[in-house]
Amino acid sequence: MILLVEDEERAREVFARILRHAGYAVMEAADGLEALALLEDLPCDLVVSDILMPKLNGYALVARIRAKWPNMPIILTSGYLSPDAAKTIMNGSVEFIPKPLDAAALIAIIQRLIGPTSSMQGL
Repeated sequence: MILLVEDEERAREVFARILRHAGYAVMEAADGLEALALLEDLPCDLVVSDILMPKLNGYALVARIRAKWPNMPIILTSGYLSPDAAKTIMNGSVEFIPKPLDAAALIAIIQRLIGPTSSMQGL
């Protein structure tokens, strides 16, 4: 299960569709606080989160996830930071992919972090 955290509804719908089309189960959150509530209730293999969001931004979300689930793979996205800047800020503790998202690159990172879905195995 992938938790997708994105405050822009249209972008969240598109990203979720990409992940589902690739065979992943996806739950969606509109901000960091909603994401934390979902993580408390449902098992998750990976988090994909925007950085700039209301209520609880991506950096604060990462800090809270690391405190409770230290080994949770996390991918941050942003249209405002370079990949090098994001990695420097996060000390390499997360993956980063710039917006606009390259669907193939996102799926490749997810496959590297948690493996392909069962529908992808053997392809």
